[in-house]
Amino acid sequence: MKLAASVALLSLPMLASAQTADPQPEELLQLAFPKWSDEEGGRVVTIPTSAVTRGWDTRQGKQRKVSIVPRQVVRVAPDRLLLLAAMTPTGDAGDPQVSHGTPVGLAAYTFKPGKDGWSVTRRQEPFDLQGFEGQAQMDVVPLASASQALHVRWGSCWQGHCVEVFALYALGADGVQAQPLVLQKIKGSNVYSRPDCVERLRGLLPGLTTPDGADEQVPPGRCYAIEGRWEIAPATGGATATPGALTLRFTGAMSSASKQANAPAQRVEQTMKYEFRGGRYVPVSGSNPVPDA
Repeated sequence: MKLAASVALLSLPMLASAQTADPQPEELLQLAFPKWSDEEGGRVVTIPTSAVTRGWDTRQGKQRKVSIVPRQVVRVAPDRLLLLAAMTPTGDAGDPQVSHGTPVGLAAYTFKPGKDGWSVTRRQEPFDLQGFEGQAQMDVVPLASASQALHVRWGSCWQGHCVEVFALYALGADGVQAQPLVLQKIKGSNVYSRPDCVERLRGLLPGLTTPDGADEQVPPGRCYAIEGRWEIAPATGGATATPGALTLRFTGAMSSASKQANAPAQRVEQTMKYEFRGGRYVPVSGSNPVPDA
């Protein structure tokens, strides 16, 4: 079914949610922006500026243009749908304004049914900026039996330094909680930022590729390659359950250094644990071994 026909159906009186399928992301986005279309140039829309959008630049006008793409529709209550979308800044003519350091705008639109169909009750455009090169991956994960979170992850490499980061945002009937429940580095490496790192870490991390210029002499410096994964423990307590503990587990290798010499490589096996308190995850033990780049 073509988009225009699908949107026309959305304007009909709503049936019980059990009788009808949830609308597609493109259909809801066209309700939020009637002139939006999923084609080149058609994704550019106008939104109000805010303290969040000024994270892209210091532009002080009342409105600005962005390119917006729908990502996912989530049912957050029996009578509420949440549309998640990603937006990037554009010029007044709709030309992309994205560089390596440009974060993506994380946007959300809350919809409720009425006699004339679905309508927007809240616009969060955007509620936060994250990522590199205007990109970040987004998916929804369960927190407890009756709660969900938006999982956002992004990463990049520059001059041999690589990092991956993730954040969790609580979802609810009134939209997305803009303050992350947790924000942490989950992976990092500088193996190819120095000519000596591969040789220093190879004994613990087989399979590393020797870079060009590996025999170049450089002053002492830290080398590391660390990967992590995270998991949330099952919640207990039924519909009113508090989300379970969040655990980050890291593995890899690191060779530290003083001003005089490099230290032997050491294996990294480290755990960081959070508990859910006061509406957010609070660290209770361990630490994150991924260094700041």
